[in-house]
Amino acid sequence: MPRALVTTGLEASGTPFRKALMTTRPSSATSLPETFGTLGVSARRLTVGTGPGGSGGDLHGVVDSPYGARLLIGHVPGKGPEPARTAEKVLRTWRRLARVQRTLEVLAVRLHSLVAHCEEDDPAVTATLVTVAPDGSAELVCCGHPPPLLIRDGSAVPAAVPAPAPPLGRLDPAHGWCGAQQISASSWDRMLLHTDGATEIRDADGGHYPLADRAAELSALPLAPFTAALSADLLHHAGGRLQDEASLVAVESLSAHPTPI
Repeated sequence: MPRALVTTGLEASGTPFRKALMTTRPSSATSLPETFGTLGVSARRLTVGTGPGGSGGDLHGVVDSPYGARLLIGHVPGKGPEPARTAEKVLRTWRRLARVQRTLEVLAVRLHSLVAHCEEDDPAVTATLVTVAPDGSAELVCCGHPPPLLIRDGSAVPAAVPAPAPPLGRLDPAHGWCGAQQISASSWDRMLLHTDGATEIRDADGGHYPLADRAAELSALPLAPFTAALSADLLHHAGGRLQDEASLVAVESLSAHPTPI
């Protein structure tokens, strides 16, 4: 029976960046398993809310399926309880459908239908959906959301998405706006999914956070220390005061990184 873990409350924690986190008042931490199917997984979410789950609408999850490990990361614009409720609806529906729906294109359209019928005015959810096969090859659909970074040999580059789709809720399936992009196993050792909050964070001089550069510089670290260090660096760049939440989900193939005996 496939197992699933979906969460909207993964917070960075730990001594190296505890002091910085205190200024952001993060919500309580939860954890992902270190392995999920054929993948190693590590995720962090930095929030600015004070209530459970924070006040924003970041969402992410990992699900085992007959087609490979499936990942989702997304963002519901806005603040307060309504974006959080919409994010929870999308996560629940994705978790159910991702385990049985063969193609990412159809899965995206099904999620679009859910968002389009929400009661909000002009509803929209940005999302990136990924399937990683046991051999390390992958495919992705980007709906108004940043593509993942592909990390290999000390470099980090965004996955090529020649024709990204609009956000869920604004798709026009009649125009074929859900094409899946193929990613070869040889193009990545580690994949970093993220919300736009991770790149839109600004420092005191107004400079954006150089996520790809920092991810490349830190890529020699094991997976969990990698996301921990990246989260700490994000907070340092922001002076410990985030204006919006940011989420990171990093995965790598266990076959490429075997556990030492």
